Amino acid sequence: MMSQENKKTLEITSEEGAIVFRDGGLEFYYPENGDVELRETFEFLMFAMIKQDWLTEWYAHLDAAEALADLAGNHPESPPELVVIKGGKSDD
Repeated sequence: MMSQENKKTLEITSEEGAIVFRDGGLEFYYPENGDVELRETFEFLMFAMIKQDWLTEWYAHLDAAEALADLAGNHPESPPELVVIKGGKSDD
């Protein structure tokens, strides 16, 4: 649970929208009087967040990215290292 001093207040007008992420889920505050582009963007984000096939694809992407990082040896405790190798075209 969040302590009182960690809480933030979110104030929006009827021309603004917000998607708030909470431990218990999402809260959508639709921009009722916002311009058309803002409302369409908000509706797209809401749509994207409930598309089960998109969510499945996203989690598959995360799993693949994590597997590739493991294969490459990229772990948070060991920063990546760059190695300069000699190469290039000779002048012959």
